[in-house]
Amino acid sequence: MRDLLVALLAELDWALSNSRREGLRLNLETIGGWGHPLLATPSARRAAARAIFRSYHRGFLEYLSHRRLASGARFEGAEKLYRALAHGRGAVITAPHLGNWELAALALARLGFRVRVVSGVQYHAALAGAVRAAKESSRIEVSTPEDGFLPLVATLRRGGLVLLLADGDVYARGLPVRLFGAPASLPVGPALLARRAGAPIVHAYALRERDGSHRIVFESTDRPDRARGVSEDVTRLTEGVARSLERAIAANVTQWCIFRPLLPAEPVASPEPPKVVTRAA
Repeated sequence: MRDLLVALLAELDWALSNSRREGLRLNLETIGGWGHPLLATPSARRAAARAIFRSYHRGFLEYLSHRRLASGARFEGAEKLYRALAHGRGAVITAPHLGNWELAALALARLGFRVRVVSGVQYHAALAGAVRAAKESSRIEVSTPEDGFLPLVATLRRGGLVLLLADGDVYARGLPVRLFGAPASLPVGPALLARRAGAPIVHAYALRERDGSHRIVFESTDRPDRARGVSEDVTRLTEGVARSLERAIAANVTQWCIFRPLLPAEPVASPEPPKVVTRAA
């Protein structure tokens, strides 16, 4: 029954959402041009786009039974997270909109970690309050961009986890990077937060398995380097975020649920380390 409902919702969304289809098409064309073997032809990219629509709506329905699903999530590379936390400064966890990213926060909270997320409007503005209430009832602390860094730094100083979706558009300042060979902009928040709190960055992602179970992968770790200047170190850390996003998305592209063009048309002209740029959240 759930599979049928997912298919119906995905088809309706596909038919009615021209802008979402177009944003997704542009992203998949870029990744295909980068050399992704599953996105080499228009028909292959169209099939991948339809799979992404289904993944998105499956994630929404899964969220309705999140407590049961979160309890069954499996962890891979958890030793990287525990090593990062051993210094007592918490950890900044970066992840893409991959698989069911919401369940990752729920699963970590169920294990007893102090978890804080930064969130804008999710699913739909009419559901934003209910989604936030569901998170808070599961012991997940929720911040908005307007709350600033102080709550995030406080969570890290108490040894907690701050989860940031690094491919999202809820941010105020970004850095030019290259993603899949094309110019893009990523938020500087993870790098600046790591620098300010002295916390490591753990790159992670969520993945839905073929049998419907969920896996949370802690892929790699980076740390701020106080011997470097702030601008240089923020650039280095943000480049690390970009490379981790590439690896996770390329390996699981049909579960990457971003429907806006992530990659701007204008190239980054300067070969010098880019300065922090400002954009609308």
